Parts: sequence; C-alpha cells; structure tokens
Amino acid sequence: MVREERLHNERGVNPFTDIWLRTRETVRFVIERKSAKFIILLIVLTGFASGLIGFMNTRSANMEPWAAVLQALITGPIGSAFGYFIGAAVLTLVGRLFQGTATYQEMFKALVTAQIPQIWLLPLLIIWAFAAPETFFADRTDVEGNLIVVIMSIVMAVVSVWTFIIVCKAVGEAHRVSSWKGFFIVVIPGILITIFVLVIVFVLFASFFNQFF
Repeated sequence: MVREERLHNERGVNPFTDIWLRTRETVRFVIERKSAKFIILLIVLTGFASGLIGFMNTRSANMEPWAAVLQALITGPIGSAFGYFIGAAVLTLVGRLFQGTATYQEMFKALVTAQIPQIWLLPLLIIWAFAAPETFFADRTDVEGNLIVVIMSIVMAVVSVWTFIIVCKAVGEAHRVSSWKGFFIVVIPGILITIFVLVIVFVLFASFFNQFF
C-alpha cells in the first residue's frame, strides 16, 4: 500500500514546478527516476541563466543583446557543469562528516536539480536584455532607482535566497539527513574557503610589510 502511494506521488511530480515547495520529494524523484539526458537539459538551462546573469552590471554598452544571449548559451552551461562537478565532490565528502550516504552521482543530480529556480529567470532576463539593454548591462550605481532595475533586483534576490534554501534541502535529501544538516554541509566549505583566503591574504600582507621593516 505504501509502495503504491509512493509511486502515485512520484508520477505527479513535475521537477520544474514542485522543486519550490516539494523540494525533497522532487530531488528524490530526479535521483531515482530521471536519466542523464534530463540532467544535461537542466545543466544547459541553468547554465544559460547563470551566463546571462554574469553579463549584468558589466558595462558592456557596445555588446548587442543577441551576442550576449548567444555567448551565455555557449559558455554558461560549460561553467555551470564545471561548478557542479566540483561542488558535488565537495558536498559528498563533507556530508560524510554528518553520516551522509549520498554517492557522487546522487549529489550531482541533487545539486543540478536544486538550481531549477534559476531557469524561471530566463524569460525575464532575455526580455530585459532585448527590451532595455541600457539598464541590463549598466553599472547598478548608474541606474539606481530605475523601476526595471528595482523590480528585477527584488525578483532575483528572492529567487537567490529561496534557491539557497532549496540547495540545503536537496543536499540533505541526497545524503538522507535532515535539511539542517544539509545547511551545515553547504556552508562549511564556504567557511573553510573564506578562512583559507583570509590566511593567504594575511601572509601576503605580512610578507609585504616585512620587506620594509
């Protein structure tokens, strides 16, 4: 009976919409049911969105919108795929500290799936780039108070925060641990990297000043 109910629920899962509120169920569905072709599709779409976001605030006033879109479609997925490969490895290893059981493949699928909210930004970003390139590419300090910039900034901030929450839940589901443990699995690498960078900066500054004293 439980198995039949689970199969019924899985058939009703739509990763593109259910990731927002049914995160853990959606991630488990993708891990167990979706093929590599679906993951590749997600990498292309999420990478495309990330590539477009990367062009914002670049002061590329002379760049045509179609050129930015084309370049984002080509380079965005490549950069995102690299990030997913590295991120999945790190989160798989860190998860072991919390008795996590995810394999590398499971974590990779979970990490890519957690970025689905970024796909929802794609239509807005493309329309913005073509309709108002002077604000899309401009430095934010130069267009402060512009209505389009304000609205899109709010939308992107909300999506970014919610995506972070989804990532924590997705990591927890992949490792079969709580979402709170997923949160610590996600933030610990960031903390360690920050500490490492600060140490390197301190050592460089110390070496620089030692040359004069």
